[in-house]
Amino acid sequence: MVRVIIKGGVWKNTEDEILKAAIMKYGKNQWSRIASLLHRKSAKQCKARWQEWLDPRIKKTEWSREEDEKLLHLAKIMPTQWRTIAPIVGRTAAQCLERYEQLLDEAQRRAEGLDEGEALREAKKLKPGEVDPTPETKPARPDPIDMDEDELEMLSEARARLANTQGKKAKRKAREKQLAEARRLASLQKRRELRAAGIYAGNGLYRMQKKGIIDYNAEVPFEKPVPAGFHDPSDDAFDKNTIKAREEKRRDQIEAEERRKDKKKIGKRRAEENPETIFEKKQEHKRSKLILPEPQVSDRELEDIVKIGRASDSIRELIDENPTSTLLHDYSQAFNNAQAARTMRTPAALSDNIAKAADDLLAITNAETPLLGGKNAPLHTTDFTAPSSIRAAIQTPNTVLAAFAQTPKQLYDRTPGTVVSATPGGATPFRDELNINREAGRASVEELRQALKSLPTPKNDFEVVMPEEDEGDEEEDMDTDWAEDAGEIDSKRAAILEKKKAKAFALRTEVFRRKLPMPSKINDAAFKRFPVKNIYDEADNLIRAEMRTLLKWDVEGIEPVEKFTLDELAAANALIEAEAARLGPYDEDEYMVKAVAMTSGRQVIVNGQAHNLEDLPPKEQVKAIKGEIESLTHVAKTIKGKSDKMQNKLKIILQGYEKIEENAVNSISKNQHDAEINAMELATFAELRLYEREAATQRIQRLEAEVAAVHEEEARLQKEFAEIAHQQWELNQKALRKMATTESEPVAYTNGAPVASNGTDAVNTKGDDDEAVAPTPSTDSA
Repeated sequence: MVRVIIKGGVWKNTEDEILKAAIMKYGKNQWSRIASLLHRKSAKQCKARWQEWLDPRIKKTEWSREEDEKLLHLAKIMPTQWRTIAPIVGRTAAQCLERYEQLLDEAQRRAEGLDEGEALREAKKLKPGEVDPTPETKPARPDPIDMDEDELEMLSEARARLANTQGKKAKRKAREKQLAEARRLASLQKRRELRAAGIYAGNGLYRMQKKGIIDYNAEVPFEKPVPAGFHDPSDDAFDKNTIKAREEKRRDQIEAEERRKDKKKIGKRRAEENPETIFEKKQEHKRSKLILPEPQVSDRELEDIVKIGRASDSIRELIDENPTSTLLHDYSQAFNNAQAARTMRTPAALSDNIAKAADDLLAITNAETPLLGGKNAPLHTTDFTAPSSIRAAIQTPNTVLAAFAQTPKQLYDRTPGTVVSATPGGATPFRDELNINREAGRASVEELRQALKSLPTPKNDFEVVMPEEDEGDEEEDMDTDWAEDAGEIDSKRAAILEKKKAKAFALRTEVFRRKLPMPSKINDAAFKRFPVKNIYDEADNLIRAEMRTLLKWDVEGIEPVEKFTLDELAAANALIEAEAARLGPYDEDEYMVKAVAMTSGRQVIVNGQAHNLEDLPPKEQVKAIKGEIESLTHVAKTIKGKSDKMQNKLKIILQGYEKIEENAVNSISKNQHDAEINAMELATFAELRLYEREAATQRIQRLEAEVAAVHEEEARLQKEFAEIAHQQWELNQKALRKMATTESEPVAYTNGAPVASNGTDAVNTKGDDDEAVAPTPSTDSA
């Protein structure tokens, strides 16, 4: 049954060392190649092991108080975002998560009042059968004394592959070595079998047949067998090769040769103008010296303290029993104080911010959903300010100077205070009541002033001598250990580039250098190669080819394969000038007249050569013209055939597009016609709108005049109706009075007032009747 290996599991020390060596060779990007060295680990696991444990930038020290505060603060702001928190804290994500869980466990134990015992530590360990989900973050397991065959094979293969620095395949070399050993054993077995059969083959020196080694005891050095009979004596020429040519090269020679090759490669890369940081040597980071802060009490201050104490003691011994001894100040009185003699401690923090933050996060984690309602979990603080911004600096107070320089005091009758709020001791001046050290500071200042006055006057006569540097040493200066300024490096590089550009510009043609007009496109037909009949034709073809190459360089930017140096170009110019001098002077005007005559006339080709048509005899002219007509006719037929073929192809290709174009043109025409009609209708209706607006205004005015006339007529008629109604009422009143005088009963008077038969006032009745009968003019319209 084939053994199946599942990749993963606990990392071993051997695998860690192989991984680190592979990263040193292959880098931190080729994880698949690195994982091929480890049979039990994948590329992803190798990358995680490096990023979580083996990277030297990872801090594995104890967590400081500032880091714990920062971790808890960031966990409150960005919960479960450990990949984001890790680079801010300066630890890995696994370390942050582990520390966070540890702080929460401590908060939980404090809340429950438990102690971390052995049972709790055992509960955190993996049980038999469980698999560690993150083995990359754990320390490596030590290597066993007796390693498995698989591990030994993996180790040997990794050693062979990592030792391969010259680009050769280690597996192929090992396979070739095994094949050579197999061939040697087969040959040895063959010889043994032949010897056992009584057949002796070879000279028996196969044991000494090693590469590059000669057995001078068994062989004649430099022996050449003489051929039998007549032979060519030229083969007996002495071979001048030394014995070193037959022996293999030593290791130091090979190493020196490799160094020369490396130096040549570096020079070639420098010539390619690569950045200078590639060639800088890696600086070894040495361990820095231990630099402690300066002591708060210097040696001089200690000497002053001792001197003051001794002076006080000596004076006390002399006049201790004198009544005036109480007038002297006791400098040792401050040291007699028990509290002053005690070493002051650094003030501790009033509260544990880390414990409070851990309790808050534990309460937030265990809180129920807010949908259930109720009160929130009580927190110590709801401030999200970073702890580093509110932390106060804690300093150790100066005990010696504070105790010595303080005012003598007693332990009673003082205001109670706290140690934390006390002002730290500083460099308070000594209480020198005997004026022992009053002139010490002034004397030191005076000493310094006198020493400065004794200095000679400066002489500003100096001379600057610049060192002479060769231009060829520019590349050697780059290899020195002195760190050159980046600006100087850029200026030197710019100067080198400017020289290269000037050299390249000098190699260009005269037309390009003088910026003369150049064609936009090269006509290749003008440089067609003509059949060679003599050496002049061959020279003409070479000149045409060179002209074509130079034109391509100037117009299209295609550099020629073969370039000439400045020396070669100067030599060519010298040859041309020498040949021109040998031909002698020539008349430029006559040469120009001939050139104009040759180019102004009509040129024809006769027998493969160009001639002026006027210089030919009549028969030759007719023949040349006929030939030209025939060639033009042939060219026209060829062009017509090509155009017909092209037209057919275009017809096939563009037929669909033509239909689309036709439909589009028809649609555009129709839309244009509709647009014109709509524009005409719009203009018509706009004009009609103006006319309608004027006519409507006139109609409204006419109707308003008619309405006004109707109102006037109505008012007149109403007035007339009111007058007629009044006249009718007056007539009715007259008729009633007439009837009253003729037909009504007589009126009785009582006390001078008329009384009707029914006892009512007749006058009032009459008045009421008059009011009732009186007509009221109507105001309604007719």
